[in-house]
Amino acid sequence: MAEKLYIEALREGLREELLRDEKVFLLGEDIGIYGGAFGVTKGLVQEFGE
Repeated sequence: MAEKLYIEALREGLREELLRDEKVFLLGEDIGIYGGAFGVTKGLVQEFGE
């Protein structure tokens, strides 16, 4: 199993659920174009929209 950062694992899990279920959405401050405080959601808004 490849090692990954905790942030990468979180982003991967969020992405998998967003792909799996169209009812899933993310809600929070700075998670859009800013990617969250630590970049956890970086790239998700570009892939899934606002």
